[in-house]
Amino acid sequence: MVNDEIRALSSEVFKIHPQIVHLGLIDLEGHVLLDQSAGSSEPNQPDKDRMMFYYQVGLRRSRREHFDGVYGNTTYIHIMREKMQQLMIYLPMITIYMTLDHGVNTDEIAKISQQIHNIDNEILDKASKSLFYH
Repeated sequence: MVNDEIRALSSEVFKIHPQIVHLGLIDLEGHVLLDQSAGSSEPNQPDKDRMMFYYQVGLRRSRREHFDGVYGNTTYIHIMREKMQQLMIYLPMITIYMTLDHGVNTDEIAKISQQIHNIDNEILDKASKSLFYH
């Protein structure tokens, strides 16, 4: 079950850009906190493939963090695929995974990332702390 704090964070993310197609919120161990399509008012129950994908996103984050001391922190990862764009943003306790419409250009991608990093700290803190209490 998705808690109110995670729902509030997802709502803020979807407000940032109209061409966010899908959103996944993932904890540091790769567990799904929320999986939701932009057109849906309720989160989805992810299938096994999506759960494995999110788990691998968590693993890749931990491997990237291994190199933070040498190369600096990762702000976001943008992947252009044939059928979609993917954007992963690292917050202190949560990884945000999004798929975006192909019409979003690279300047907009950077702005989306910055806007997510600038989400109200109270919302981010409540979502992060909720991981320990639910």
